[in-house]
This record gives sequence, C-alpha cells and structure tokens, in this order.
Amino acid sequence: SLAIAAQRLGLDPPVIVMPERTPAVRIEAIKRVGAKVHVYGQTLLEAQEEAERLAKESGGKLTFVAPHDDPRVIAGQATAGLEVTRQIGAAVEAAGGSISDHLDAIFVCTGGSSLIAGIAASVKQIMPHTKVIGVEPENNNLLQRSLLEGHRVVLPEPSHFVDGAAMQQLGPEVFRLCNELVDDIVTVSDDEICAAVRDCFEDTRAMLEPAGAISVAGLKKWLASRHKAPEGQSNGNYVVISSDASNIEFDILRFIAERASMGEHKERLFVLESPEKSGAFFRMYQAVQPRAVTEFIYRFCPTDEKALVYMCVLQADATLTPEQETQGVVDALKAIDVKATDVTANEMAKTHARYLAGGRHGGVAGERVLRFEFPETGSGALRKFLTALGQEWFVTLLHYRNHGGQVGKVLAGIKVPEGKEQAFDSMLNDLGYTFHDETSNPIFVEYMR
Repeated sequence: SLAIAAQRLGLDPPVIVMPERTPAVRIEAIKRVGAKVHVYGQTLLEAQEEAERLAKESGGKLTFVAPHDDPRVIAGQATAGLEVTRQIGAAVEAAGGSISDHLDAIFVCTGGSSLIAGIAASVKQIMPHTKVIGVEPENNNLLQRSLLEGHRVVLPEPSHFVDGAAMQQLGPEVFRLCNELVDDIVTVSDDEICAAVRDCFEDTRAMLEPAGAISVAGLKKWLASRHKAPEGQSNGNYVVISSDASNIEFDILRFIAERASMGEHKERLFVLESPEKSGAFFRMYQAVQPRAVTEFIYRFCPTDEKALVYMCVLQADATLTPEQETQGVVDALKAIDVKATDVTANEMAKTHARYLAGGRHGGVAGERVLRFEFPETGSGALRKFLTALGQEWFVTLLHYRNHGGQVGKVLAGIKVPEGKEQAFDSMLNDLGYTFHDETSNPIFVEYMR
C-alpha cells in the first residue's frame, strides 16, 4: 500500500525493509509496484530498526513511516470503518426496514492493530453500540495479552503461518485506542483459520491468505459460543474485515487443505494403544463406524506388547458437539480393549508425532525435544541448524517437514550432556529461529520416548 501511494503521488520509490522470513510472493508484489525492497534481519524488530537507521542516515532524503503506530496511518485505516457504516445504512434502507437497523459487531484481524484501532475510532462515533472485536492467532495473541496486562507486552518472534498479522509489540497510540474502544478479543487456532480459508473459497471462489481469513474464523468461533436465536429469528448482523487477502503462497495450500476439516471440528486425530493381535485394525475400523477413517499410521515394534496407532476419523453425526463425538469414539474403542486419546488440539501430534509412530527406545538421558519453524529463504536453514549442533550435540530424533512457502517444520531430539544446559540454551537463542521446547509434551512422554 505504501508503494502504491508513493507511485500515485509521483514520489521517489520508497525503500521497504522486510525481514528474511517474508514470503517471496509478498516481496515480488511490492517490487512490481516500483518499490525497492531491502531484506534485513531475522525478526520484525530487526527490520524496523534497520528502516529507522536508513532514514536517520539518509540526510533528510528518507522519512521513516511507521507501519502502524502513526495517527495518519490509523486515520487512513479508519476509512474502512466509514465504508462499513455507509453500507449497513444502505442495506437497511434497501430492505425497507425489515432487517435490524443496527450492526451488532465488526470482526477485525489485529496484527499491528492500526486497522482495528482506526475502525473502532470511526465506528464508535457513528454506531456506539456496535461491538468491535479483534481476532488473533492463539499462539500470537499480542493485543489480548497487552489489554489484559494493562501495558504493551513484548512477545517472542511470532509464528509464520499468519505472516500478515505478525507483530512482537504494539505501538503506544494503537494500544491507547484499542484499550479505550475495542470490546472483545477472540483467539483462533491455525486449524480454525484453515477452515475459514476454505469457507471463503467455497463461498466466493477467492483464495485468502491466513491473515485475510482470520476474521471469518473469529466470527464463526464467537457465534458458536453464543445461544442461537429461536427458529425464524435473526442471530444478528455481523461484518468481518478481510485484509491482506492477495498474498497467499500456492505451496501453503497443502497445509490448509490438510487442516481445514480439523478446524471445522469435522475430523479428529486419535492416538490408540491396542494389544498386538491379528485383526486389530479391522476391529478398530468396525468399532468407529459409521465414521469414515481417513488415516491410519502404525509401525510394528518387536519390543512392545502394545501397538501404537494414529487414526483420523470424520464425524458422521453433525448434531454432536466435538466433546460428544470424542467421547463416542473413546467409548467405542474401549469396548474392544483399545485405549484412545484425542490429540486433535496437540500441534506436535498433528505435525510430527503421527508420522513417527513406533520404534521407541525407552528414553535417552539428557534428551531435549524441540519443535522449530525454519525460515525457508534458501537451502541454508537446515544447514545452519546442523552446523550449530556440530560434534558437541548428539541428534536423537529428526523429523523435517516443509508445508510449502517460507516455513519448514522441524522436530528434533538432542542429547544435552550434564552441565551443558546453559550452553545449549545459548546456542538455541543464537540460531534466531522460532522454537518450542516439547520435552514435557505428554505426546512425547507417553508415546515417543
């Protein structure tokens, strides 16, 4: 948007500083409209500091433009709120007053929060009873945490999936406005965002990127938590603001397609413990009918008396809640002496553990298990990781999976010698990659060690 504005105003091409993790499609889109792209740093904060440095050292030739925390940026975003109020007024007039004469809520992706701050500032002046509700990823709920704690918190480098809404800290002005005007925050999982992407595609044939569809996911989750109106009555009037809708990478569609059914709570992943007996798979298949089994993952281990199986099933009865569906599967399998655990909400189970079933060794002293997100800006991320390990750290497990685009998913087990814990933690921090320590994850403890 900044590049297009400069082009329309006849200004020199702006310099857009972006971190290395930025999707290639976004960089190319900015270059096509005439801007100069300067790729710098591994994090958003490093890129912003570089932009401020370039402006300061330019001798007045360059002016730093804050991406969010500027009253003029927020005012520009506020025009989206004015557009909504005009359209809802026109809809009421066209309906001859047969629909509600008010808008119940507007759902907005947060990110740097200039969009939601601007929309709240304009809408609250015209429709003060309309709720303005922010939507954030569960693993990067920056605005929610800042509002709850009463100050601008700093989060670690955010997950790469909702790249268009990734921030580490809010600016003071957007925080002030959101603190005064935003009514509620809804957090959604990656799976729920994937389901929203599919919903938007099926309704409009438009393919939105995760940041563009996240507000739809928030609306769905918020409405699902409320009591439905009696039959024949309206559940209310709601608007979602779709932003950053044109930057999706084709390769990420594989991940979205895989997770969409789980995000809609139509498909669930279970880990099963079953006696090693002939015909066990057929009995498990029969037990969960009429549900469709979409995935079985199993590997024989001669030292184990029980088989470890990952199984995905599709819900057959749409009237059941997710909790009722889970209990139905657990009870059906218990009847044939199979212990089932629903792991649909466990990210490590969905991304890695289901593909590493079997062959457990009983545990390694000092083993740490970590889940990484590697920025796929070339072939160097995995090499950098393995080089950092060197000869000092022994790899006990490695599962690398790239869902396409700019992010590679990695699960690694590493033996850390006694007394080397601090050095190991320093090595991890120096890498600069997003990581999560999964050593205590019950999936690893119970089924992988």
